Amino acid sequence: MTVEEAIRASLRYARAHPAEVLAYVKEHSQEMDEAVMKSHIDLYVNDFSVDLGEEGTAAVQRLFAEAEHRGIFPPSKRPLFAG
Repeated sequence: MTVEEAIRASLRYARAHPAEVLAYVKEHSQEMDEAVMKSHIDLYVNDFSVDLGEEGTAAVQRLFAEAEHRGIFPPSKRPLFAG
């Protein structure tokens, strides 16, 4: 299994078992408000986490292009995404 496959499997599991994920987050969270914890889970366990698609890929490319333009990152010819 590749790293990418393992991450996708983990995300699928998290989406299929939200109560278990929330219990884990409660155990390790500094924030104890359940609504805040759920919003953090939703931030990272979503459709874009599984597959950026064209829209997400374009957004990442735009973010890096803007960062290069503003001098935050040095210009690079390296690909943003692995094969």
